[in-house]
Amino acid sequence: GASNSAVDAALECWRKGAEVTMIVREPEIGHRVKYWVRPDIINRIEEGSIKAYFNANVKEIREGELLVETPEGILTLENDFVLALTGYQPNFSFLEQCGIQLSKDDKRLPDYNQDTMETNIKGLYLAGVICGGMETHKWFIENSRIHAKMIVSDILKKKKQTAAI
Repeated sequence: GASNSAVDAALECWRKGAEVTMIVREPEIGHRVKYWVRPDIINRIEEGSIKAYFNANVKEIREGELLVETPEGILTLENDFVLALTGYQPNFSFLEQCGIQLSKDDKRLPDYNQDTMETNIKGLYLAGVICGGMETHKWFIENSRIHAKMIVSDILKKKKQTAAI
């Protein structure tokens, strides 16, 4: 892959001393990769620290090797491990089963209060990437940690209100 999870894993493995090769279906590293990480992975690829095959697809995974289809033909690459970081798609059917309303457009944004993270279902909260619906590039671990504080704060506030009654 060539989005956030794949790029993070490639950089982390490389920093720990692994020899890393990325197989990327697209012609370049994704533009939705976190803006502070994208230059790092591009630089590692350009300097040759991390190998990358663009416009490529994994054809077969075998013990000790990988068959990769590239524009130049099929390559056989030796490997020890394969990390298949191929993307994330929210489980919208689960959200709908819970009663959470989703926007009718292609974004499929869940209905939640941006100050408390509570959904249209009282007492049901969302946090993290799921809050962006199909816009999975909007929320990351780094910028969604605040969601937990918002949720706990709202729950404690409601608990105080209930106790005062």
